[in-house]
Amino acid sequence: MYLITFESGVITWFQLYLSVTVRQCWPFQLSVNPILPPKEQYNIGMALQGLGAENILVIGSGTTVHNLRWFFPDAAEPKPEALQFDDWIIDKVQSRDIDSLDRYVESAPHARLAVPRAEHFAPLFLAMGSGEGEKTPVVIHRSYEFGTLSNLCFEF
Repeated sequence: MYLITFESGVITWFQLYLSVTVRQCWPFQLSVNPILPPKEQYNIGMALQGLGAENILVIGSGTTVHNLRWFFPDAAEPKPEALQFDDWIIDKVQSRDIDSLDRYVESAPHARLAVPRAEHFAPLFLAMGSGEGEKTPVVIHRSYEFGTLSNLCFEF
């Protein structure tokens, strides 16, 4: 198995897990260009569609809400603004509304607060583009750290 990841610069725990537990896994990390619009990121991901049939797993790692100036170490619950942003993202990703996602800065609630810089957010669009186009994306994990850092995970 080969593993292609798009992320913001660090080895993900999943890469390490697969590399250690699945001895036949060779990870390849590709960097993202965070200044490209989401629709262009999505189109790059589309070029990777079908790699699953060749035993290649594509992972986009990052966070949907990632603002280190807006986190709360003692928070027991996620902040409403982070939830509202992620709810909007989930709705648009599951309906594959790439046009709305391309305009998330103007359209999503609290977008500028949730995503002050796109390098941790851009991998979502690459992974979405690489998935099966007719399959509805599924949220397979959702949690928050420090009230705002979102660990939202989709399967495409």
